[in-house]
Amino acid sequence: MTAVFPSSSAMPSAPPVSPARPLSRKTPRMSAMPKPPATMRAAPRNEAPHSMSELTITTRAGETFGAYAAFPDAGGPAPGLLLLNEVFGVNRFMRAIADYWAGRGFLAVCPKLYWRIDPEFELDPETPGHRDRALATRSQFDVDLAVSDTAAAVARLRDMPECSGKVATQGYCLGGLLAFLHAARGEADCDISYYGVGIEDYLDEAAQIARPVMLHIGEADPWTPAPVRDATAAALAGHEGAEIYTYPDTDHAFAREGAVTEVKAMKELANRRSEAMLGRVLR
Repeated sequence: MTAVFPSSSAMPSAPPVSPARPLSRKTPRMSAMPKPPATMRAAPRNEAPHSMSELTITTRAGETFGAYAAFPDAGGPAPGLLLLNEVFGVNRFMRAIADYWAGRGFLAVCPKLYWRIDPEFELDPETPGHRDRALATRSQFDVDLAVSDTAAAVARLRDMPECSGKVATQGYCLGGLLAFLHAARGEADCDISYYGVGIEDYLDEAAQIARPVMLHIGEADPWTPAPVRDATAAALAGHEGAEIYTYPDTDHAFAREGAVTEVKAMKELANRRSEAMLGRVLR
């Protein structure tokens, strides 16, 4: 397992930060990140044109729910990227994230995982009162059913003619927890978690993870204090395909596209690392 802080020497365009150091003595220090393949570095942010639409996903029980989909226009089948939402649902920020990754050449899909509570659940973290509503609704959310829904969405993507058949999950906040759990229970080609909340309650499932997995965690995130980060690193220490990156002086939701919480330099660094894994596994 690789577990490091970001380093300016590892990623040339990243801002100067503290030297890399491992989360755990048992894990190797990573001196440099490989550059993404040229085909993935060619298009700057959102340069590639793409179209958007709504998808319908069918659960194993035969129920249906919707998803926002952003299609790349690069031609030919594209790798699928299932984007798992924060506690605020599939809102303008999640759609912006999907649009970003479609611009990078992925078939990006955001399933509406709150559908059992409200099929059109959508809150804005920058609107007064919405954060409290989101946290209250989260208490009604069934994580296990959501992981099952995620698996159904992965299967839906694989079967789409626009998809190459390779699919990854990538989750944020609540979705970061779901990506971790899907790594243990599901069959995506790889799973990526951005500031997942509550992972420490499921670390006993880490031993079931067999495919590549990546975690991005802000060091100033109150949801993931140092003891949580250390426990997570210890749980994944035996998995050679696991990569954990922590970001100094970085709070929760630092990769929320276009939001007031966005920390652009760290978001871009995390996205480059994610894209490197996606390139290795899906391309």
